[in-house]
Amino acid sequence: MRINLIQVPYHLKAEGVGMGRGPLRFVEAGLVEKLRQRGHTVDIDTVRVQPKLEDDLDAIARINAELSSYVEASISNGRFPLVLGGNCNTCLGVLAGLAPARTGIIWFDAHGDFNTPETSPSGFLDGMALAMATGHCHERLWQEVGDGGPVPESHTLLVGVRDLDEEERRALELSKVLVVPAAALKRRGGRGSLVTALEQLRSQTDEIYLHLDIDVLDPEEAPGVEFRSRGGLFLNEMEPALETIGKYFRIRAANLAAYNPDLDENDTTLRSGFRLLAAVVDAVSARRDV
Repeated sequence: MRINLIQVPYHLKAEGVGMGRGPLRFVEAGLVEKLRQRGHTVDIDTVRVQPKLEDDLDAIARINAELSSYVEASISNGRFPLVLGGNCNTCLGVLAGLAPARTGIIWFDAHGDFNTPETSPSGFLDGMALAMATGHCHERLWQEVGDGGPVPESHTLLVGVRDLDEEERRALELSKVLVVPAAALKRRGGRGSLVTALEQLRSQTDEIYLHLDIDVLDPEEAPGVEFRSRGGLFLNEMEPALETIGKYFRIRAANLAAYNPDLDENDTTLRSGFRLLAAVVDAVSARRDV
């Protein structure tokens, strides 16, 4: 498979620090070589924005506008866009490059990322990423990022969630977003809850953008994140879930975000990230071979 590995080394407007260092760390540690050893052709691009970013919203708009052009070029050239994002808001650039009106979302995350400026206790923009993607806040970003628009709620599946703010929880319950909490997947026979949700989503679309916030993993396997949350998924639960998704959908692009190497312990999260990325690439490759 031809892979276009796209690094987005920003934590909001700051380049190469915190979560913005995560994409760089994966590549420094040999990700390109690991993918090539699995038989793939890999090209690498890095999103850079000049001149200086004014503020965090300006950063989201300009970084994602640049990212969308890389994703669109990847698709046009028959390559698979595999994005290493700093923040989860990089979803906007990927979706804009894919024509979001025709694309669903499967979003793995410990958190809902479904807050808005009115509901967020902290005002943290990355806690609004899925709300932005589905058109609930900062709508003007879509015009600044590209020609697309929000993804319908009914085309969206949130998996692995376990840490929600109260108003965020209420908003999700009132929405058409499909939700499979971590606890449901971890119960015996929990795979059935995922399959049911996948079948519902497939009735709406057969093409998806796959978003992986690495904090969907339990902190035992991914300590290198800003917001640790116990009760997460383990790799031996994630890998078969990704394989199943690959059987149901054409994965048009994937994004692994929110790794902070400064908080990692003995490269535990780095190694987990390698396994997740390998599982994603295997799922995409299997579908392309059908």
